[in-house]
Amino acid sequence: MNMITLAIADDQSLIRNMIKEKISAAGDIKIIAETSNGEALLQYLEQCAPSELPQIVLIDIEMPVMDGIRTVSIASVKYPSVKFIILTVFDNTDKIFEAIRAGASGYLLKDDDSITLKEAIINVIEYNGVPMSPAIARKTLALLKGGIDEKQPLDGSLSTREQEVLLLLVDGLDHREIAEKLFISSATVRTHIANIYQKLHVRSKAEAIKMAYRNRWV
Repeated sequence: MNMITLAIADDQSLIRNMIKEKISAAGDIKIIAETSNGEALLQYLEQCAPSELPQIVLIDIEMPVMDGIRTVSIASVKYPSVKFIILTVFDNTDKIFEAIRAGASGYLLKDDDSITLKEAIINVIEYNGVPMSPAIARKTLALLKGGIDEKQPLDGSLSTREQEVLLLLVDGLDHREIAEKLFISSATVRTHIANIYQKLHVRSKAEAIKMAYRNRWV
């Protein structure tokens, strides 16, 4: 197999470094660029000659300036030779289909191991596949079978990150665990929770969780 060229777009240097460590063991994959948001990625791609474009871009779904889905929807049209794999910390079913509609070639969790990541990259390049993390694939299959069709979309006033935090609260995680899961600080988690309470017009975690169940968000 020829060398596969790859770019990474993620606003957190910790995540970019983690991805680079996972890929470093694969001698046939070369990282040629990294950016901290979607707009910067588009600027980089615009400067590339056709022969210099990366074959794969691993892109975060949640970034400032321009998020992953918006970026993919633009870049996949302008650069059809480039394949985009969405990376996320949360298996949000709505986002899975939104990302694929935007032109993503795969959807992986950031905590997937190096073997899963490498196999996904090769799958896209060699077989034009649409790789997904096992957890995401199971959830998607259940949705297609109608197994989770009773769930309702979360309150639209909540940002994507606030929705993630709310669902993790429902799962029983505390501030520290949510911070570790989402790779953000505990202070940021507290800010998101305060925003959730304000937008849902509740005053406690118990009330927020009760609302999530009552509205069939989980």
